[in-house]
Amino acid sequence: MASNRLEDLNDMLFNQLVRLDKDDISDDELKKEINRSHAMTGVAHTIIDNARVVLSAAQFMDSRIDPNSNLPHMIGVEAPHDAKKKQ
Repeated sequence: MASNRLEDLNDMLFNQLVRLDKDDISDDELKKEINRSHAMTGVAHTIIDNARVVLSAAQFMDSRIDPNSNLPHMIGVEAPHDAKKKQ
């Protein structure tokens, strides 16, 4: 089951590394695992890049001059005054 936490992504990548490190794996299985690793790496890079954007947005929100300024909703980072309104 897929998860949406970076901690889980890290676990998945290390589990894939363990599968690649098996001594008793056949050549065909190794090729499949290498292909799976390439696919996982591509997706992982996209997830990490997305997280980097969200982190940058959060840092921007912390350092902004106008406390009432907002980021586009798609970024997923709210101004503290907006978060309080929802509570």
